[in-house]
Amino acid sequence: MARILCGSLCLSLLLTVSAQAQESKSKNVKSGSKVVQATAQETVGAAAPRAKLIDGERVRPEEAMIFTRSKLIEDGPAVARMSALQENINTVRNNMNTFRLGYSLMSEKVGERHVFAGPVKCWRAASTGDVSEWPPMTYPASREETIRRAMLLEPIVQAEPIDEMNNLRVYYLPSLVGNDGRQYQIIPTAIAFFIHPKTGNRMTVITRDGRTYGTVNKPLAVTSNIYVQDTRSYQVGPFGLGTAHVPVVFYSKKVQFDMEPFAPGDTFDTMMHTVLNAKESGPLATDDFKALHAEMMRYTGGKAE
Repeated sequence: MARILCGSLCLSLLLTVSAQAQESKSKNVKSGSKVVQATAQETVGAAAPRAKLIDGERVRPEEAMIFTRSKLIEDGPAVARMSALQENINTVRNNMNTFRLGYSLMSEKVGERHVFAGPVKCWRAASTGDVSEWPPMTYPASREETIRRAMLLEPIVQAEPIDEMNNLRVYYLPSLVGNDGRQYQIIPTAIAFFIHPKTGNRMTVITRDGRTYGTVNKPLAVTSNIYVQDTRSYQVGPFGLGTAHVPVVFYSKKVQFDMEPFAPGDTFDTMMHTVLNAKESGPLATDDFKALHAEMMRYTGGKAE
C-alpha cells in the first residue's frame, strides 16, 4: 500500500497551480525581448504563461521559487478512519509530512540580460533537488484531486504586454482554509516571482490573509497544518478484505511562514494588495506593475543600467 495517498495528502499544500498547462510567448519589437502575451482565454491585456505540472522530472534547486511543507493534524473522525489500518495511517503520515509542493521558474540569458523562460513548473517532491512525483493511478480519487488543486494558480491579467513581464510574473492563488460540506472556503492570495535582469538574483513575494512576506535568492518556504475532513474508501489486501481510506477533503487550519512579514503599510505590502485586488477589478494597471518591478529591482541589485 506504499504511497496510496501520495499526493492527495501533499496536495493540501498551500501553494498550487491552474487548470490545463498553457503557455504563450511572442516577441516584442525590442531586440532581445520576449514579452509573453495573454492566453486565448483572456479578453483584454496580457498575462504570464499558465503553470505546467511536471512529473518524473528532477527539480532544479536554483529554479525553485516557493514551496509548502504539509503537516498532518492527527485529530478528528477522518484520522480515526485512516488509522483503522496501521499501514494506511503510516502511509498518510509519510506522504503528508515528507513531500513538498512547490513552484519553479527556468531562466535564460538574452544577451547580457537574465529573463524568465517558459511556464511556472508545479512540482511535488521530498526536496528541491528530487524528482517530481505525483500520485499513481491506483487510487484515482487521490490523483485527480491532487492535480486539480495543484492547478489552481492562475496568472493575473495586466493592462498591456510590456518588456518588464520578462522579469516579473504575478499570480493569484485561492488558499483552501475550510469546507462547509459542499465547497471550500478560501483566502485569496497573490504571488510575485522576479529575476533581476543584470544580477540574476531572484525574489518571491506573497500576500496572504492581510500580511506580505518575501525572500531573496532562496525559496519562500511555508508550513501548512492540514486537517482531513473526509475520505474515500478502497478495498485493499488479499481478496479485498481490507479498507484503506484516502483523504479527499482537507485544508489548512494553520499556515506558518519561515520569515517575518513586512510591516503593515510597507511598500511591498501596499503594492501586493494592489496586485491581489486586480484579480477581481483588473486588469492590473501598467504603472502598478512597473512600480512593483522597480521595488523588486531595488531589493535584488538595484538599477540594471
